[in-house]
Amino acid sequence: MDIPSAARWFLLAAAAVQLVYAVRALRPALRAAPGERVDAWLAFADPAVGAPVSVALAADHLTAFLCGTAVLGPVLTWQLIRSFGRARASAGRTPPRPGSV
Repeated sequence: MDIPSAARWFLLAAAAVQLVYAVRALRPALRAAPGERVDAWLAFADPAVGAPVSVALAADHLTAFLCGTAVLGPVLTWQLIRSFGRARASAGRTPPRPGSV
């Protein structure tokens, strides 16, 4: 696969940004309460796994890219499933009527 050099630099910059997001998400994941741990760890895992995938794509290393994608796919799928669950739970709540509070 032939990736232009500008795209390679862009992928490396995106990987650096993802690493910053992963570091920022690590502390809340470590301090999360038992009921909130899954969302916090998914918020950490997404950029933490996405950075090596971006670097592997920029380095034109297809095997590492496919292995990283095999890990990143379930993380993103689980985030999507949990976001649908949160949307359904919040849609079931009715907002208070004006003047009743």
